Amino acid sequence: MPEPDSSKINSNDIRLTLLATTDVHAHLLAYDYYSDHPAKEKSALSRLATLIASERSKNQNVILVDNGDFLQGTPLADVFTDQTPPETVSHPVVEAMNALDYDAAALGNHEFNVPLDRLSAILREMQFPLLCANLTPVDPDEQFLKNLWQSHVILEPQIQDQSGQLQTVRIGLFGVLPPQVLNWDYSRVSGKISAQDSVDAAQVAVQDLRDQGADVVIGLAHTGVSNDTRQGNMENAGLYIAGIEGIDALILGHSHLRFPETDQPDHPEIRERAGTIAGVPTVMPGSAAAYLGKIDLVLEKSGASWNVRSHAAELIPGTGAKLLAEDPNIVARLTPAHEWVLSRVREPLGEVPFPIHSYFSLLPGCTSVRLVAHAQAKYLRSQLKGTSLANLPLLSAAAPQKCGGRSGSGHFTHIPAGPIALRNISDIQFFPNDVSALQLTGCEIVDWLEMSASIYNQVLPDCSEQPLRNDDFPPYNSDTIFGLTYEIDLSLPPRFDPNGHEINPETRRVRNIRHHGTAIDSKQSFVLAVNNYRSGGGGGFPHVTPDRIVFQSDTKIRDLLAETVARPLSLDALPPSPWSFLPIAGASVVFDTGPGVKPFLNQLSIPGLEEIGPTHDGFLRMRLSMNL
Repeated sequence: MPEPDSSKINSNDIRLTLLATTDVHAHLLAYDYYSDHPAKEKSALSRLATLIASERSKNQNVILVDNGDFLQGTPLADVFTDQTPPETVSHPVVEAMNALDYDAAALGNHEFNVPLDRLSAILREMQFPLLCANLTPVDPDEQFLKNLWQSHVILEPQIQDQSGQLQTVRIGLFGVLPPQVLNWDYSRVSGKISAQDSVDAAQVAVQDLRDQGADVVIGLAHTGVSNDTRQGNMENAGLYIAGIEGIDALILGHSHLRFPETDQPDHPEIRERAGTIAGVPTVMPGSAAAYLGKIDLVLEKSGASWNVRSHAAELIPGTGAKLLAEDPNIVARLTPAHEWVLSRVREPLGEVPFPIHSYFSLLPGCTSVRLVAHAQAKYLRSQLKGTSLANLPLLSAAAPQKCGGRSGSGHFTHIPAGPIALRNISDIQFFPNDVSALQLTGCEIVDWLEMSASIYNQVLPDCSEQPLRNDDFPPYNSDTIFGLTYEIDLSLPPRFDPNGHEINPETRRVRNIRHHGTAIDSKQSFVLAVNNYRSGGGGGFPHVTPDRIVFQSDTKIRDLLAETVARPLSLDALPPSPWSFLPIAGASVVFDTGPGVKPFLNQLSIPGLEEIGPTHDGFLRMRLSMNL
């Protein structure tokens, strides 16, 4: 994006640079904790630290903010949640963010994956304001939540104008996040935190900041962008927050997409080339510390206050052609935490006599999905024993979690046969989800399967190399349901879009659905084991409402997997793949997987599958004949 025209900057104007990170997800060092080796091209906050220092050297008027989801995402931070470190080892996220001297940070929904007492202890070590305007403790006197975050804040830094004179500018910031966090992390926050609509809360925060004399108002909105009609409690409400009068700059996140970038919805208020949404300069810096968001604002004096006269927004990459070196100070400060975490994640848990990977997660038989479904069902069966629910048939739904896509060609689970350690468990179960269960009818289960099958594009007969997957549909939102058998007919269009909206209501792709060999009874009640993200509405699946939740626990699926692999385990002990594609005459499809699959290709027995070759972005393209 072009910078503000310096020829139009007056001597008493101020040039303010806003730098932003979002959805860092504890990607702090250029190290792959899943494969246990340095990753020289991996994005990391330690790389962005070098970029931040460079930007600060160009302009002393810099505000650095984070837009949430900083605490969870790699073993470097997740192990600190699950285990107690030595007293001499500081939490690495706290250490890194304090060292970088952030001015403020918004809370993201994944912060609440951490138990509240532990979350409180971690966040109180942060040396900057934490913001969230739409979450409130139910009990204002609850000590571990009291004053943990605030709705908004006004910073009053001394800032140099273009003539070198120091000026005081009142910079207001507020934060909001998806109210769905109450459902996604129900077992931790229920009865302790209340939530309100993020747009309504932002409106109030902006008005409060203006009433308190803020010259500039910056929104830290941990939410993505949807062009759906405005409705209450939207998960991705960025378009409507940008439309609130009085916001001068906006940071978005949550959806792990980028702006300015062309992968946002088509809407007249979203102007990628201008870097604005509803006329407000906006950045959404991707995820995993791959980008630094930058908004330049030129402020002019207007009476006793300052107004924004011009702006420019851009994303600066931390990897790729301009690979940044890691900041040695950040690396040094995180070394104690890094070494302690390695000592923990390398501890052996058991052995598996078969490889576990997600390279073919779009096809039947993904081993990592089978393992998760097995662990969920075994645990839930034991928990429901002796209850009225034990008499209902139990099904288990699981989806792959590391499947390339926008996260790159290395983002796949890959565990060879042999010893398995804690790091491998995080590789299989990338997200720190808890176990949950829903009670659904057979008819509702069928709708669930249709939603999952909507990840696939329509495949036409007698056409070759058609793209198999809708790239806008995340694989972690496509469940396989174990305990049934069924077939998927891709000659028909998908019934749902990636957000769960019906686009082809008459479509019935999923055929011949059977339970124990008998056609599924539409009125029969089932218990469906899922993770808490799904039971909380994650993925937009139909019929998911709080009243359908019949079991909720803070037991992590990772812990169930660790228990499962600690005992002798054979591939035959896992449930078989319950589904297959129906043949389509003369058709073939293509999909991209990771190049790490090559050692497994000779071991596979997938009819009609063949390698095409590498892609320009590092994936391996495969062809699958549908004329089976």
